[in-house]
Amino acid sequence: MNILLLRTDYIKKGSYTSDYIQLSNSLKKLGHKVTLVGISDKNKNEFGKEMILLNLPFNKRTFLIIELVFLLPLYCIINKINVVIVSNRIIPGTLFLLLIKKLFSIKIIFDVRSIPVERSIPWDYKHACKVAQKWYDGATFITNGTKDYIEQTFNLHYKKTAIFTSAVNPDLFSLDSADTVPDNIKKMTKNRIVLFYHGSISPNRGIYLILDAVNSIKKDYPDILFMSVSIANNLITEYCNSNKYNINENLLLIDPVEYEQMAGYIKLSDICIVPLLRIFWWEISSPLKLMEYLAMEKPIILSDIKAHLTVVPVDSKFALYFNPDDLDDLRKKIIEAIKNIDQLKINGFMGRKIILENYTWDCQANILDKFIHTL
Repeated sequence: MNILLLRTDYIKKGSYTSDYIQLSNSLKKLGHKVTLVGISDKNKNEFGKEMILLNLPFNKRTFLIIELVFLLPLYCIINKINVVIVSNRIIPGTLFLLLIKKLFSIKIIFDVRSIPVERSIPWDYKHACKVAQKWYDGATFITNGTKDYIEQTFNLHYKKTAIFTSAVNPDLFSLDSADTVPDNIKKMTKNRIVLFYHGSISPNRGIYLILDAVNSIKKDYPDILFMSVSIANNLITEYCNSNKYNINENLLLIDPVEYEQMAGYIKLSDICIVPLLRIFWWEISSPLKLMEYLAMEKPIILSDIKAHLTVVPVDSKFALYFNPDDLDDLRKKIIEAIKNIDQLKINGFMGRKIILENYTWDCQANILDKFIHTL
């Protein structure tokens, strides 16, 4: 199959959007030709011929959509595209493609990787979902919960669907991966009990529960160190200041690093924490950060929300679940993990086994491949 994977995400080397590249590479292993289309704020294409990076005309997504309306059908015809996979915000740009898809045997798939979170649903989101339900050949969703939400909220029913989740490149996220962490960072973590978190930070992501717990146990465990790799570490500082937490010696706040370098930082940790609160959009999410920690064979403390329970069995010998609605439960679980850290580390290989069996990009590409052949 000749597949066009069309996104409206900014795709940069070294960022989490590299996941789209991982999916493309895995589809190629199955014999497909894949072209990934994304957005770039640079004029230079860093990725080569198998990726097309578009600029936003006048920095407006609307103008890009207008361009796609006319150019997408021509591109698909000239390059003999068999399958076009698009995200929600691209759907208006497929208007003319819908008119010619049967004539040229082109299948169009609507792919939903997320729903709008921490904000209201954009006015055009519902309309796009309806267009896809009526005129597209199929739809893929990141989780069953996401599919149910779209269908129930907008009173829709997609006849042909598949679920493919977040995933990890197990070669990149491995204890054997290249170590590029600066020596000064390693020195600061030496002989410390390192709790680790990376990614976005907001009040709804549970990060403040970690800070409350660290402040509470620092006297009994003065060597505890909370290491956060994030673009929003200033929120941690602000929260500690507002609550008069004197835990500067227990914090290691690091600016974002290249995606390919993240494994080295995770490797420094003793315990990784995924503290997402019991909020609907997290319940139906597919937890990428959790999967990265599992691939790295790390002991994990995670909130007992559905998204986590779907991936990690509750009785896993390398993980401890906590109740995010109980403000003291995370503190208890951190102490329990510290006391049992050696055994948790011994069993960390079980987490990687979960990844290798279910959550690699090769696994997800196989799911997508089978779905395409049903259309």
